[in-house]
Amino acid sequence: MTEIMAGAAPFLLDGDERAVLLLHGFTGSTQSIRYVGEALHKRFGFTVSAPRLAGHGTCPDDMAETGYRDWLGSAEAALRELADSGRRVCVAGLSMGGTLSLNLAARCPHQVAAVASINGAAGIFGETLSDLVLTGEAPTRIPGIGSDIKAEGVTELAYQEVPVDCLRELYVLIAATRDLLPRIAAPVLVMQSRDDHVVHPDNAMVIVNAVGADEVRLQRINDSYHVATLDNDKDLIVDCLGAFFDARS
Repeated sequence: MTEIMAGAAPFLLDGDERAVLLLHGFTGSTQSIRYVGEALHKRFGFTVSAPRLAGHGTCPDDMAETGYRDWLGSAEAALRELADSGRRVCVAGLSMGGTLSLNLAARCPHQVAAVASINGAAGIFGETLSDLVLTGEAPTRIPGIGSDIKAEGVTELAYQEVPVDCLRELYVLIAATRDLLPRIAAPVLVMQSRDDHVVHPDNAMVIVNAVGADEVRLQRINDSYHVATLDNDKDLIVDCLGAFFDARS
């Protein structure tokens, strides 16, 4: 495995018996969620775990050797570790991390007390992506999708290239997770940027309308693009996540 990029390492912030599993996005790294994780720990006292998903935080060549089972496996291992410690666990994630969070809530209901998706994808892919994953003439790599951020001077630590085979894996993960949404019984918070150039904002209502939970909340994000956890609304995200999880853990 290639050396982990500076800022992309997993982190664990030891707090009280309430835990938050925080998951980064596709081709991204824990850098994108560190501010939110540290603020949740400092302001609310949560234990916060942010794993590095398999194939991420090193180089695209490493990512090309992984798929959705590996990314989901990284998230499941971190959830299991927190649950085995006796903590009550809530799960949140950005982008693909939001999709993985919803997947865990559906498949591991006894380990997830509440779940939040931040600009998560749930099946609205768009013509361009759908055509790319189906064609046999697709390139091996396409330009990266990182740093969709409104705030000036802020950059996401993410790959500059995306392995197309991994996009196909992502497509399967999102489609399968959408089918599992009715299983979710834990309280759900859906946060979605109104202006998102990576995940179509209508994905939020797909999630809201499909989950089986009795309690579902939608929070619109007004002044940030896709990587909202590094953008102008990062403190709004901390406040909403902290209050939502604090009341349910």
